Parts: sequence; C-alpha cells; structure tokens
Amino acid sequence: MKKMKYRLLNKKEEEQAIIQMLEVILDKSVPFSGEHRKKQWEKGWGENLESGNHTPKYFGKYPVNRLNGKLVMAKSPTYEQDMLYTLVDSLSKKYLSKQEIVAEFGCGTGHNLWRVKAINPKAILVGADWTKSSNKLIKAQGFVPLNCDFFNPPKTILPSGAGFLTVAALEQTGTNYKKFVDYMIKSKPSVVVHIEPIPEMLDSTKLLDYLSIQYMYKRNYLRDYATYLESLEKKGKIKIIEKRRSGIGSFMIDGYSILIWKPLNN
Repeated sequence: MKKMKYRLLNKKEEEQAIIQMLEVILDKSVPFSGEHRKKQWEKGWGENLESGNHTPKYFGKYPVNRLNGKLVMAKSPTYEQDMLYTLVDSLSKKYLSKQEIVAEFGCGTGHNLWRVKAINPKAILVGADWTKSSNKLIKAQGFVPLNCDFFNPPKTILPSGAGFLTVAALEQTGTNYKKFVDYMIKSKPSVVVHIEPIPEMLDSTKLLDYLSIQYMYKRNYLRDYATYLESLEKKGKIKIIEKRRSGIGSFMIDGYSILIWKPLNN
C-alpha cells in the first residue's frame, strides 16, 4: 500500500482554508448538478478519451484535504486519489471479491474498475455511464460498456447476483434517485456499495462538517438518500448492511461516506 503523507494545518492555514470554502459556497456562479449537465460530462470524459489519460481531472485540485474531521496538507499531488483507492480496495475485498459480474454505475473513465479487477480478476466488469465518451473509454479498456442514465434507467436489467458500485457518482442526482433505486432493486444484486457524499452521516454542529453539508446543498448533491433507504428497509424491501463515514474527503466536502445495502426477496 502506498504511504500517503500529510501534515496538519496550522491555525493561520486553517483560517485561510475556511475563508476559501466560504467564498466558494457564497459564489453564485458555482454550477449545480443535475440532468442539465450531461453535455459537460460528455465533454469532460471526451477529453480523457482523446488524451488516453484515465485519471479524472477533479482529483488534486487543492493540496488541502479532510481526514478524520480535520484539514490536512497533502505532501503528494495524488494524496486524495490514493486515499480513495485505498477505500475502494478495502470495500472491494470485503464485498465485491466473489461475484461473477460487478458493475460500476457512473463509472466515468473506468479508473475504479481497475481496482475491482485487481481484487476479482475473473469477474465480468461492467462500466455504466450516461455518456458516449465514457462508453467508448470502457470498451477500449476491455470492460463491458452499458449506457445508463440515473434519471432514466435502462429497461434491461443485469443478471441477478451481481455486485453494484457507485463512487462519487450518484451524488449528481440530488433528490432524483428513486427511479434508479427501483432499477437496482429489480436487478437483485447481491450487494450495492456506495461511496458517496451523504449529509446525514455528518455532524452539522461541527464547523467543517457544516461547511461540507452547505457545499453539498449548494451543488445539489445527494440529499436524504440514506433516509430514503432507511424507509425502504422499514418496509422490508432492502437491508442496510453498513453505514458510516470513512473519515476521508476532499477540500470542500467530506464526500466519501460508506453505505452498503442489498435488496430483499419479496
């Protein structure tokens, strides 16, 4: 495992970081997520396709990251990416190591699928995304492409027993995720692994968590998703296996919370 070096911020650095966060949150020009941004995602993944670089450009924007509720200064430009990959590796070993099919939804360049492949090399790996650029990237890497729109899921479902994964992708749905949840339940996966920004898992009485939540709301990221899944669990439709914050995050948000669940046979 790669050693991820960092240091804690001093008081002055922390104050400046918080001011910068507030400036972003108050900036009216910051775009919000949703169906209207498909062209931007098409363009972004198209640039990766053209360059042949499978690393998303959103990694490493800031040298400051979050770790266990504190701000840290990374000593490596790939710190955030390495931390996330450590988490993906760990959860893949625990939940995605034995399935014959593993599908990542909102897969983008497919960079997370290589982490799953290292854990489960015999699995058929499906990269699902709503952009043609991503579909081409997935096919070029030898994975199985699937065009899938969170807002209007495909009618064709994957074979039952597959493992499902989302990594900072379902966040883009805001509150418009019920159709996709229905799609997942109908597909009868053995497990659904989410690594997403989930406000309900943060503590709004703590400043950094509060700012993280406000940024999530600003961007129209995932809201009330854990609460919705809990309501489905009470109805006997699903079982929540694991729900916790990971302790790692980027500059603006504590965005890698863990939520694991599976549909129940009804």
